[in-house]
Amino acid sequence: MTGTRLVLTTFAAVAVLAASQNLRADRIEQPLPAAISDLQQAQLIEIKNEPGATVMKGTFESKQDKGDKIKKEAKLAGVAGAGKAEVEIKKEKGQVKDQEIELELGRLRYGAPYKIFIDNKEVLAFNADNHGKAELKLSTKITK
Repeated sequence: MTGTRLVLTTFAAVAVLAASQNLRADRIEQPLPAAISDLQQAQLIEIKNEPGATVMKGTFESKQDKGDKIKKEAKLAGVAGAGKAEVEIKKEKGQVKDQEIELELGRLRYGAPYKIFIDNKEVLAFNADNHGKAELKLSTKITK
């Protein structure tokens, strides 16, 4: 094999490997802020950009409501983004034991800062990744 052919073969292998890597966003996992004490009542979720304009929003709808487990979902859409949010609440003896919210967001500005609001309460500030995506999980199970 000539030196040029070896270089080109190596370059092609690296290019294929890079292209085949998962382009999903890095997952951000944080504790659920104390300001959001009851996701059962959550209705509106908004993603806002740094100046404070809403880039996407959605309304939570109940998908499952058993005595010990509640699930809610919201499709997020707007002028500058799309995604979904899922809430899961686990109860024990009628009391909330664990709560979590997971978000998958896309079509965001690459690396740009955003904030999540639930019912007009700020929940978390984050940055989109270099593909314009973000995956987030906020939970009472996660501790710093």
